[in-house]
Order: sequence, then C-alpha cells, then structure tokens
Amino acid sequence: MAKITALHSGGDWADASADYVILPAGTDVETLHAEYTKWYRTEYCPARKRGEQLSYLSFSEWLLEHGAREATEDELEIFYDD
Repeated sequence: MAKITALHSGGDWADASADYVILPAGTDVETLHAEYTKWYRTEYCPARKRGEQLSYLSFSEWLLEHGAREATEDELEIFYDD
C-alpha cells in the first residue's frame, strides 16, 4: 500500500495549508527537504538576485518534479473535526 506524506506549511493557523503526496518507495522526506533547501539557497535565490526569471517552486511542487505524485481521491480521505 502506498504511504501518503502530508506536507504541512504556513507555520501558523492563519496560513495553514497541507499538500498530500506519495513519494517513491524508500524515499526519505527529510533528505529530499535538505535537497530542496539546497536548491532554494544555491540556485533559486542567486538566480533571482541576478534578475533571472527562475520560477519559484514550493516544496510540494519540487517533490512532484522529482518523482512524487499527488494522492488520488481513492487514496486519501480528509476528515474535518470542526
């Protein structure tokens, strides 16, 4: 069975968001986050400072470009306890 990884971002409830992705088997999300942070700091930020139009990618967008896929409705049920 696929393992769904919930990516929570925003840092506070005013901007709380979650993306649900399925990573390739055996993938370590912490390692991928370190690689994303390296891309952001060594490629994205310097390119923007040089005035280049490099598109920003959120961590979940970056994961999708590196082998992850979005969870389908059949694989994910979200329950809200309001």
